[in-house]
Amino acid sequence: MNNEELIFSRKDQHLIFAVKEKVESTATTMLEDVKFVHQTILDYDFSEVDVSTQFFGHKVNAPLVISGMTGGTPLSGKINSMLAELAEEFHIPIGVGSQRAGLKDPSAADTFRVVKEKAPDVPRIANIGASQVSMGLSVGDAEKLIEMIDADVLAVHLNPLQEVLQPEGEPVFRSFLAGLEKLVSSVSVPVILKQTGEGFARESARKLVGIGIKGIDVGGTGGTSFAVIEGLRARLMGLDVLEEIARDFADWGVPTAASILEVRSVFPDILLVATGGVRNGVEVAKVIRLGADFAGMALPVVRSVYHGGVPGGRRFLDKTLKELRIAVYLVGGKDLKDLKKAPIIVTGKLKDWIIQRELIIRSE
Repeated sequence: MNNEELIFSRKDQHLIFAVKEKVESTATTMLEDVKFVHQTILDYDFSEVDVSTQFFGHKVNAPLVISGMTGGTPLSGKINSMLAELAEEFHIPIGVGSQRAGLKDPSAADTFRVVKEKAPDVPRIANIGASQVSMGLSVGDAEKLIEMIDADVLAVHLNPLQEVLQPEGEPVFRSFLAGLEKLVSSVSVPVILKQTGEGFARESARKLVGIGIKGIDVGGTGGTSFAVIEGLRARLMGLDVLEEIARDFADWGVPTAASILEVRSVFPDILLVATGGVRNGVEVAKVIRLGADFAGMALPVVRSVYHGGVPGGRRFLDKTLKELRIAVYLVGGKDLKDLKKAPIIVTGKLKDWIIQRELIIRSE
């Protein structure tokens, strides 16, 4: 099997495992430790609640991103097509999975291009791995990624744990920061960094100061675990030791709730997306209150369209956004500004994390 075949095979394995197996981290997001203080005397009608916001200068209907997870194979192209249709209908941003395969094969590129065809009026996020940046991704190739989906933003995804667990992985990051700085200064769109389930600590965030990135997706622990997925792949390949190692790292990383606070302690104003185990509209409200500008969802939306098509995805997003609006209303607000200053109580492990790491929760 050549390198291109390995990429395609791996992508379909990731997708099938994600939609059919239990692939969530054994750790939690810590969002369960965040409690809103319910307000029973309200100043607005529910119909007045407005959760629209801005994403890199584009007005969108809600602080929710359909996060990049797949692409590069016929099956993933069908998934991307349905996700894009939903992004356009709900007028929210959408990302794609790593486009590396699209640089190597025109037919693979089509599985990403469908996003600009089905979602022409919403922000689109291109995607490439940190390993490729570290190994010298050219500006020309980066622009091909952007052109492929007519992207408004380029995400560089960080996945060191996954790379070391993949038999065919490329844990090559020595030149990453230099490559990232060159990329940021050269490409035609803003560059953001996107973690993929391992979370983000402030020590890592500090290394990005001065490089010029425009956003961070914290990709916290508590949602999809690529350690779990790589463990399932290792089992399929008969790699018993690697399967055991992957299992031992199933709870590794910085939980989503803590990741938001870690990054905000370094970048108080950068656009911040919180993915990683966000599963409903109440949790969307929680990550916004903790300091994120957007929540990101990948696995639950992908599962909803895989099993139920566009109608299944529509039902899921309708429910999620209705829950978000209800949460805003019940904290006494009518928009996201009100949500960001709503009173909350923090308990349990998240409280312990905040104390030991000397973090704060901002009220805007």
